[in-house]
Amino acid sequence: MQRLEFIEIDIEYCSLNHGVLPCGATGSSPCFNTKSTCQVRTSFTPQSVTLRFAVGASYLQSSGIEITAPCIESVSYSAGEVSIGENLGRRASLSVTMSDFLWSDAGLGFDKYHAQRGYDPYKQGTFWGKFSARQRYLRGRPMRWIQGQVGQSIDAMEVRHFIIDNFNGPTLDGRFNITAKDVLKLADDDRVKVPIASRGYLLSDINAAQTTFTIGPTGAGNLEYPESGYINIGGKEICTFTRSGDVFTVERGLEGSLNVTHKSQDRVQVCQVYDGIDPAGIIRDLLVSFAKIPTEYIPIDDWRVETATFLRRRYFRIIAEPMGVAKAISELIQQAGLMVWWDENTKLIRLKVIRAIDTDARVYDDMNTLKGSFKQTEKPDTRLSQVMTYYGKRSPLERDTEPTSYHSLQMDVNLEEETNYGSDIIKTLHASWIPAFGRPVAKRINEILLGRFVNPPREFQFSSFRGVDTIPPMAGDGYLVSSRILQDATGASDLVPVQVTKVVPKAEGFDVSALEMRFLDFSEDDLNDRTITIDGDVYNFNWRQAYDRLYPPPKPEDEIICIINEGANVGSQIFGRAAFIVGDWPSDIPLKLFIRGRIQGRGGNGGNGAGNDGYATHGQAGGTALYARRPVIIEQSNQIWGGGGGGGSGTWKYGGGGGGGQGFSAGLGGTGQGDGAAGTPERPGAGNGGGNDGAYGGAAGQPGKHGLGKSWSTGGAAGSAVDGFSFLTFTSGQGDVRGPRIN
Repeated sequence: MQRLEFIEIDIEYCSLNHGVLPCGATGSSPCFNTKSTCQVRTSFTPQSVTLRFAVGASYLQSSGIEITAPCIESVSYSAGEVSIGENLGRRASLSVTMSDFLWSDAGLGFDKYHAQRGYDPYKQGTFWGKFSARQRYLRGRPMRWIQGQVGQSIDAMEVRHFIIDNFNGPTLDGRFNITAKDVLKLADDDRVKVPIASRGYLLSDINAAQTTFTIGPTGAGNLEYPESGYINIGGKEICTFTRSGDVFTVERGLEGSLNVTHKSQDRVQVCQVYDGIDPAGIIRDLLVSFAKIPTEYIPIDDWRVETATFLRRRYFRIIAEPMGVAKAISELIQQAGLMVWWDENTKLIRLKVIRAIDTDARVYDDMNTLKGSFKQTEKPDTRLSQVMTYYGKRSPLERDTEPTSYHSLQMDVNLEEETNYGSDIIKTLHASWIPAFGRPVAKRINEILLGRFVNPPREFQFSSFRGVDTIPPMAGDGYLVSSRILQDATGASDLVPVQVTKVVPKAEGFDVSALEMRFLDFSEDDLNDRTITIDGDVYNFNWRQAYDRLYPPPKPEDEIICIINEGANVGSQIFGRAAFIVGDWPSDIPLKLFIRGRIQGRGGNGGNGAGNDGYATHGQAGGTALYARRPVIIEQSNQIWGGGGGGGSGTWKYGGGGGGGQGFSAGLGGTGQGDGAAGTPERPGAGNGGGNDGAYGGAAGQPGKHGLGKSWSTGGAAGSAVDGFSFLTFTSGQGDVRGPRIN
């Protein structure tokens, strides 16, 4: 067999002619039509030119394939490795050493003006010496490794795609080396961050209540900040903003942060927000918008079909400080159960959801593998018996790796296998991509990990043949393997599902590495589960908004459930806003609500007693507990309590403050000659006595009750238990409902 081997490099070469418009260069010494020698960079108009180099052979010319030079001395290849559910894997690497030689400088991609120079290019310098001076910006340029045989066209040969990472030479002994990597090298943490670091800073101090400020340096607003979005001020506070030039208008203390004072020169950093996005879209945006990977490398439609078929989950994150793009993607890969890798054969980045290998996958056995090549290796260090996943980050400013940074924990244990092995092995995940209420999402990744590693998977190596009728194995694909050394407990042959993690091409075939892939697969019912679980106290909960951060758009066949667990309270911190809002859903979507805890409206504040000026106030109305404008089936109902109204103030002059209404949050006691008591979630606040000629303020209302007024003041109205009662269907009784029911 007459083997052929080529390296192709795509260089940038200006299509213009020196001094001829639109080229803006002048003078008698023309450039070399490369970016590093361009005299007017704004005129540079690149076109791609391919240089093809070959391994020298006596039969090379008979192949009929045009080349630049037969100068390749050696090609060293290190195969990439696919990571299954952990990170972006290991980058493939190609190192090519070529000999230097004399060159006429003629031809496309070289010196257009060599005849005009005052020297003979063949006698001055060498090919790689001139090349390295003219092509300084090779990093990121495409490079291809092509292998075939005489009789094949270039298009029919085996091609592997890379990008140039660095070059070195020429050396004194006449050698030039180029090292290339796979395209995911562009996402490395030391090369690109998300979000991009912002240069802006506060020009003056701001207090905790201020909602406008100006940043410096002048002009940074238009250059580096969008017109609206999220910002992180000084690493202490998250705000939303709109902007006009360098002037920002902000809403303060959001996403678990507090309104605090800030000093002049405190930095103002743009945040990157992914709010309820399919992981296919998140990863594409990180690779394209930040790593600057060309879109043609990303088959986004294929990715979306994959996640829509086998994942059906959305993810949320506010990235408040610049972090490595590879790190951000790797964390999502781990928390969503994905594989992402560069397919060097097809020049595409692949994405796959971790799942069971098809039972009809191609089989590798003694018939199509090289004799004696099959090996298996036990991997006992990979065993797991418990998985703990922290999720629902309290604030984007908290440390990702601290358990105290998260609201919730999902813990899953395989006690049987833990007993069988005689020890427990615990894996802890800090799931910064899984938002609050995402327990089913956290449980899914726990089950994937336990399913794969409760019995440690084996690693396999084997070699397959190369041939015209043989389909080569592909990294990332799933297969079945069989060998006489793979047996079940009876001694019968065992067909083992595997995922290929590495393929090394050889002249006679392929060396393959693969991992055993036995684990719990997810049924269609699991994939359609759309449960949101509220385990702790939350405020102003909007069911639809929480759903959209976790799941794709609802369909009639989905089972959409919200569970408020025992001991959990859903309340309100905002006057006039219900504690639990069902939200806007399509009319054909079935909704089920399990209330095992409590939904409780906000308590109204007590009225303020008057001083000598005589200005006193009435009690404030209690808040609504549950607001619905779409049909909801209430499968369990424990407590739905409207907020108690605030008590009215005492007499018009020198009166005491009214009591705060019972609620979650409770109403504040009114002020006066004697302040009223604040309410609590369990009891209303009492009014207090007044000064001279004053009287007690009114007592506040219990859940769903009016606050009490005095001779001249009125107590706050009772908060409704339900606004939209006609939309609710109770299947097991209404439970403890306190307050008006508004249809």
